[in-house]
Amino acid sequence: MTRKHYDWRVGEPLPILGDHSVAKHEIFEQYLGIYIERLTRTFSQTMLNLTIVDGFCGGGLYRHRGGEAEGSPLRLLHAVEEADKALNAARIKGFEVRADFVFVDENAEHIAFLRDLLIKRGYGPRLGTDIFLLCSTFEDACPGIVTRIQAKGTAQRSLFFLDQYGWSDVRFATIRSILSQIKNPEILLTFAVDALIDFLTEKRAESAALLGLDLQREDVRALLELKSGDGWRYLIQNGLYRHVQSRTGAPFYTPFFIHSVESHRSYWLLHLSSHRQARDEMGKLHWRINNHFQHHGGAGFHALGFNPSKDLRQDLMQFMFDDDARARSETAVLDQLPRMIHAANQGDLGGLVVEQLFAGNCNDTPVTSDILSSQLRLLRDEGELMIVSSAGKEKPRAKTIAWDDRLILPRQRSMFSRLG
Repeated sequence: MTRKHYDWRVGEPLPILGDHSVAKHEIFEQYLGIYIERLTRTFSQTMLNLTIVDGFCGGGLYRHRGGEAEGSPLRLLHAVEEADKALNAARIKGFEVRADFVFVDENAEHIAFLRDLLIKRGYGPRLGTDIFLLCSTFEDACPGIVTRIQAKGTAQRSLFFLDQYGWSDVRFATIRSILSQIKNPEILLTFAVDALIDFLTEKRAESAALLGLDLQREDVRALLELKSGDGWRYLIQNGLYRHVQSRTGAPFYTPFFIHSVESHRSYWLLHLSSHRQARDEMGKLHWRINNHFQHHGGAGFHALGFNPSKDLRQDLMQFMFDDDARARSETAVLDQLPRMIHAANQGDLGGLVVEQLFAGNCNDTPVTSDILSSQLRLLRDEGELMIVSSAGKEKPRAKTIAWDDRLILPRQRSMFSRLG
């Protein structure tokens, strides 16, 4: 387990924030704005109810590069304020984002610092009304938070930012309970994978921390056996990732990978949700801001398959969200799509639904709906497939591909067809 290194006390110097954490907070703030925009696209809508949970909020202010940097509580508050302002300006009838903020930290001095900071920034009147400060571990606070969200209404829109410093402060059973007991939750979880790998030993195989991740003795032994091979650290990371995705119970998940220059350790930012569109929007955000994060894997679909004969320095851990990576993703998808569509059309005259194609293959990949659509249009324009609407009408020149469109093989194809 990792020792926490951020401390706040009123009247004392601020802790220092690394560049990688600034990038992570930027993801938090921007994704919250995207999340609100996604849920307010109906022009007649005048209100949105949601709950924003910061499970490891800290004191909310840092030192960074000679100045001050706002932490996640302030950045999340700002994101909602900006979204609310934009919606009110665009809607004739006005708009209200009714957001409850729940900030949790187990250190009483951190909560005291954050309370003082919020009062100084003008949020004092809202404390106890729509901003709630809880001095507690996230594990202890979570059942009450879930009950609060359930009581707010039927939609139960909620975002959980679980920025733990290590890897053991959020049990997978807790994540499963959030995903199963709330109708529309999304979770962003930081996970110090390298610190966990360093912790793994036979003697610690039955520690409470590992059991909290549903890692049994036989699981630990299987991971430790990988140390005998080439590229063992990546192999263990891949094994742990498969374990995370299976034990959290999230239908849609995306791993983003960041290396901390300050600590020389790598960790994941895991986005867990129950919706295909949520996963797609998070992927688009990483492509757009192109910051410190990498995708845990290579280009194209099935990006997490591991070939031990490959040089680990090539492709696997060097996938940055830049122009070169996008070109590699488009090339890989163009190569993979024909076989996937061909297999899906065997004995099925109805073709393959676009949403089925994306939802069934998106979790392990940096591919977004934009990349998928561009390559489907290219295959259509080459005569390799037909795109047919849900009403049965062919779309030979349409620029927009809908989720319920179907991909159908043409009756006649060139002998040089990609589809075989």
